[in-house]
Amino acid sequence: MAYRKFKADRLFDGEKMRKGVLVCDATGRIETILPDAPDAEYHEGLLCPGFVNTHCHLELSHMAGLIPPGTGMVDFLLQVMNRRDEAPLNPQDAAREADQVMYEEGIVAVGDISNNISTLPVKAASLLHYHTFVEVAGFVPAAASARLHQARQVYDAMNRVLGGVSLVPHAPYSVSKPLFEALNLPGLTSIHNQESSAENEFYRTGRGDFRRLYDALGLNLDFFSPYGTSSLAAYLPWLSAPASLLLVHNVATSAEDVALARALSTERNQRLYWCLCPGANQYIQDALPPLSILREQGCVMTLGTDSLASNHRLSILHEIGLIQEFFPQVPLGEVLGWATINGARALRLDGDLGAFLPGTLPGINLITGMAGDKITGSSRVRRLL
Repeated sequence: MAYRKFKADRLFDGEKMRKGVLVCDATGRIETILPDAPDAEYHEGLLCPGFVNTHCHLELSHMAGLIPPGTGMVDFLLQVMNRRDEAPLNPQDAAREADQVMYEEGIVAVGDISNNISTLPVKAASLLHYHTFVEVAGFVPAAASARLHQARQVYDAMNRVLGGVSLVPHAPYSVSKPLFEALNLPGLTSIHNQESSAENEFYRTGRGDFRRLYDALGLNLDFFSPYGTSSLAAYLPWLSAPASLLLVHNVATSAEDVALARALSTERNQRLYWCLCPGANQYIQDALPPLSILREQGCVMTLGTDSLASNHRLSILHEIGLIQEFFPQVPLGEVLGWATINGARALRLDGDLGAFLPGTLPGINLITGMAGDKITGSSRVRRLL
């Protein structure tokens, strides 16, 4: 059997930085890492496994550039709902192009949000691994049964063709308690968590900017009683069944929230992951997650791009660069772990992806144009296999 041997200035194996020559077969399946090999192909830069994008909305790709940056959370949500049909691009063509861009950006797997089946043909033909989160929303308790039925139709259609599909709640501000209880399912669950301080304010007091959202949707909130807590503290006790839970965005998460989430996950033997999407947070509301709190409490982080409606690029390399820009204290090896092995574990794909382990097929990326340990505007990623 013919083997290929790759050598670069540095190698990140999914867990740590190390020296060595990466050996794989012609398909990219990993054989081993040797101390050295005189016949290795040398590349200037850094070798690492393929990236895992744990949060994306492929079906919103046709909305690229339609919503201006800096709207804030409520106005962003209203524009997504009201302007989806204004975009000049064909949704399926835009999704197909976005899928190809992610492939070229060294992404090998995606945790993707779906509200309909529009992206099904794209995913079925894709070179990427997808775990599809079929999202359910409905804040009025009486609507829970109908919303769940609609979502199950999407779930069934996706699952017949793709596999790797979960039925999940959208967000605390859009899911009623009865719907949360119906979505307390085994397996892998994802939820948009604490995307803004207004979300917490609404759960604590029933007031704040989210009232504008419900007014615009014509919802009567007479049924709602504030919980007097953050949104996470209110809803997380209702999600006891999932074996793995992916909390996405976490912009307004406090140290108390993190401690509660970690305590509950330990009590339930539940794997807990925190997905950061700094590009989208900056785009929507010029905000960032409380990374120092998450790191201090030992949270397991992953990275996501969100959608082209809320980000300029579907690039995990760009998200790594943003983490380094705003949180320079985070070592390169740590954030590369978020982008590779942590993401693979979060999507339960670590049997084949995320690390250079013998027998795996994680993809091989080459990062060039770095300034020491820093991703710069000149940095690029190229797939070697």
